[in-house]
Amino acid sequence: MLQKTFIHVPGIGLARERCLWDAGIRTWHDYLASGAELPWNAALIERTREHLAQSLQAYRDAAWAFFDKRLPSEHKWRAFGDFQDRTLYLDIETTGLTWDDAITIIGTYDGRETKTFVLGRNLREAVEEINRYPILVTYNGACFDIPVIQRQFAAACRNHIHIDLRYPLRRLGYSGGLKGIERAMGILRSEATRELDGWDAVRLWQAYLGGSQEALDLLVAYNAEDVRHLKPLMEFVYQNCYAALQSTT
Repeated sequence: MLQKTFIHVPGIGLARERCLWDAGIRTWHDYLASGAELPWNAALIERTREHLAQSLQAYRDAAWAFFDKRLPSEHKWRAFGDFQDRTLYLDIETTGLTWDDAITIIGTYDGRETKTFVLGRNLREAVEEINRYPILVTYNGACFDIPVIQRQFAAACRNHIHIDLRYPLRRLGYSGGLKGIERAMGILRSEATRELDGWDAVRLWQAYLGGSQEALDLLVAYNAEDVRHLKPLMEFVYQNCYAALQSTT
């Protein structure tokens, strides 16, 4: 889907993108090879050509930050189709609920294996894990998880397409907190973690520092459910946003 996307080009919105698709220009290669006339001014036609040539080169070079900076937040879901098997679902816990608090846990899920990185044990190893993937998926991570990770680890999260599910889910009619959206979709949590929230995660960390291994185990379980549940939400977003996009073309 990414190489069929044109809305990252300045001056191209959904209407002009549909115009291209209707003209049989479905991919960047199609545009660059096409001699088809478009009802656009010459400057836009040439600018689009230049940007698509840059897009192809960025794709070949695995320069994913190129697309992350240019794609609208509510349309970054399109990249998932290219990299479903190279997507990392990500969630963090911190000592508080503001961006300048310290990270206590980074949880990741690649669709097969859940990994937990804990402050004082192996937290820094999360950077290598994160940087292996072109796609990062979070919920509200654009405002919290990603900037907090970047502040603490300068080398992390610098070359990815970051899909914050809050934006496309809102377009599909789902808003509010992650737990409420899960319930609306019938995604169930374990009995042990069902009533926990962000403040409980802070409290559990404090209890762990006070000597409770059980508190850490529960915090890890809570975080692991956070990251695992992002996968069905991402798949729901992709399927429904893709269907909505196709229905308008």
